[in-house]
Amino acid sequence: MQQAFRQLEERSVSSEIVLMEWSPKMDLIALANKNGEVLLQRLTWQKQPIWVLSPCVDDDAKSVTALAWRPDGKVLAVGYSSGKVVLCSVEGAGVIHSSNFRHGVRSMKWSSTSLCEKEEEEDEETAPQEDKHGGIFPDASDLYLPKLPPLSKHSSLKDQDDEGLEDLMQLKDQIGLNLLVVCFDNGLLYILAFGIAPIAEVNLKSQEKTADCGAVLGAVVTPRLYSLLVVMEASKDKPERKEVVLVKLSSVLLASRSREIAKYAKKYAKISALMEYLEGTLKAITEAKEDILLEIEAKLTKYAEQKGTEGTVGDEFLDLLVWGKASLELQTFLLQELTAKGLKKLGHSVESSYSSIQKLILKQVHRVGKTLLFELSELYGMARWYDKFGILGLSPEAIQDAMSSVGSFLLKSNELLQVIENSLKNFKAFFRWLFVQMMRMMEEPVIPAVSKMYQKDINFVADFLEENFSQDFSETKSGFTLEHVGQYFKKEDLSHPFTGSSNPWLDFLEAHPEVKSSMFIFPNHREKSLLQLHDALIETVSEVLIKTGHMCGQSVIVKDVYPLYKSVETPESLSSKYQQFMVQHIPSDGNLVYTVFIDSKPPVDSLYFMKHSLTQSPNLQLVRLQFGVLGSSLNQSTVSQSSVNRCQKHRVLDAAFYDDTTLSILLQEADDTVQDSVLCQLPICSLDDKTSSLPTNSQGTVLTESQDILTVDAGELVSHYHRLENLRALKFAVSGSRKVSSVLFLNGRRIRLFDMDTEEEEDPSTMDSSMNLTQSESDISQNITTESIDI
Repeated sequence: MQQAFRQLEERSVSSEIVLMEWSPKMDLIALANKNGEVLLQRLTWQKQPIWVLSPCVDDDAKSVTALAWRPDGKVLAVGYSSGKVVLCSVEGAGVIHSSNFRHGVRSMKWSSTSLCEKEEEEDEETAPQEDKHGGIFPDASDLYLPKLPPLSKHSSLKDQDDEGLEDLMQLKDQIGLNLLVVCFDNGLLYILAFGIAPIAEVNLKSQEKTADCGAVLGAVVTPRLYSLLVVMEASKDKPERKEVVLVKLSSVLLASRSREIAKYAKKYAKISALMEYLEGTLKAITEAKEDILLEIEAKLTKYAEQKGTEGTVGDEFLDLLVWGKASLELQTFLLQELTAKGLKKLGHSVESSYSSIQKLILKQVHRVGKTLLFELSELYGMARWYDKFGILGLSPEAIQDAMSSVGSFLLKSNELLQVIENSLKNFKAFFRWLFVQMMRMMEEPVIPAVSKMYQKDINFVADFLEENFSQDFSETKSGFTLEHVGQYFKKEDLSHPFTGSSNPWLDFLEAHPEVKSSMFIFPNHREKSLLQLHDALIETVSEVLIKTGHMCGQSVIVKDVYPLYKSVETPESLSSKYQQFMVQHIPSDGNLVYTVFIDSKPPVDSLYFMKHSLTQSPNLQLVRLQFGVLGSSLNQSTVSQSSVNRCQKHRVLDAAFYDDTTLSILLQEADDTVQDSVLCQLPICSLDDKTSSLPTNSQGTVLTESQDILTVDAGELVSHYHRLENLRALKFAVSGSRKVSSVLFLNGRRIRLFDMDTEEEEDPSTMDSSMNLTQSESDISQNITTESIDI
């Protein structure tokens, strides 16, 4: 019967909307527009969205191709045609994690998995009270490791509170396991645990049954992880007429190790957050580094090349140190090029810059390095447990290499601290002496405490001049080495490796190669810069983290292939307004998978509903749905004549699962004069006796062209419908948990929101009849009372 779905809002948007997705838990809807922006709006739909995620300006292809909500509704995944997937927190538009893939994202599906409830209860009983927030395989590292300080305002992780790195990726409250399945255009799909950790990379082209496959249109993983159902294109002889198939994949390894995958994924998230934190810290250090010493070196080089007197610049400074006299050229250079004021400012800048770098290394680089080393050590222990974690692809050797890279990086950061300490000591003494000499040249008074120098100070300045003022002027060297710190932040070998004082430990290692080659001794790369070792660290850690995806992906194998339909690609079908929809839904019991699809560009005459049983045989049932007059004759008799639907035939625009029991369908009246859209609710149970079973081995037969498929007029099975007058619709989005729907106009710039749980309104004519009847009964009662009094 026609139901008065209550209209809530009707709003216009500035840019054409291409995707809509309701949050499963909150009254929020995510909208992606043609400009590549993602907007978050509330059901009440204020004029300004809650937040706007700007387009990916770094990518050539900026369009948003997929949206998916995490099951708890706290994180939104956004997929781009460039292959980038970003996770955004509902509380703000900041990106909490991003993944870059090689190919454009076609679709995404985020679903939760059901681990064994009995095992979960046992974990809760045996786990310590303070560790219960960790769920399966509780992680107590946060109880022992020091908290990392927040990064500076220049970091990509700015404005984060001190709640731990796991919370930065919104995983602290995640119990159990949820999976984000990302589908691509080239037969690839990735399964990301918690939307972050790539636990399986499935290449369907590498398997015999799907070797000629094309784009993956959509995929869903069953709650127990034993199967994946994928709808994809199968490339045939005629590329303009592509066959679309349903592929069933077996994923026994994922199902048998779901608890271990949850533990590994959280460890992956922590290590990834630590790597981002380290990268942000290095960025802050680079910005804190001053290049003013390089300018001084350039001025000294220019002076050395142009001066007319004999001898080197170092000799002239030594004469000034010993005899207190300088040549006329040197005086002119010091007083006009450097100037006393500039030298004083230079000293403050160098000291401030070096002090900032020291603080960042001591407070952040060392802490994050030690924390990263701890997390990798735990991962190494997990990898040694082969039956649980090693079988997932964790390699102890690769993790050991990553730990060695972390150790080498920490050693280089300690070396940098020594270089900074020595440089500060040298510059303070040299600048103080040179400042006093320049003040004397200008005949300005000097404070005795500043001008006073001892013999050891003179020797120190002399050693500094001899070490940093040389005669070597080449294309790669300026002849002056005032700047020793900046070379550590270049992706090239050190031009002046640190010598330092003799270290007995390093001498011992050189004398005992068997000890130096031990896995417990971190290698010291004397010639490498800090950024070079950071790049090596990124490479080794990435090698550790990607192996799991390859190993688990190889364990996923194709079991069955069911041809669905043949599609014809036209320029119109490839437009942004048209997306050949295919939706899959798993009810709460997890034993069935519902699939709805169409075989041509909407609006279409038929909609296909398929039911795939995971436990029974025959396991595949299909029915073709057409829509004539909506609602049964009995239902229509209860509705006033003015609201009875006038159209005898409808065409399908879009479909989505409202909940486990209801299918929502967006129709268009197939009438030459009136083409309003109609929003329908179809109970899934009404199709139980309408589906026809299909053989399990149906290869070679396109289902939609088969004569054995039962065709049903689903118009009379519709439980509720509502005509959307004066609305030409393009697509819609529904949410059974929030009891709402949003219908997008054909132009893509206007949206109408409906409350789907409104009680049916009484018809005015019926209300008038009821009022008349009540009035008549009142008159009769009054007459009877009057007659009784008379008697």
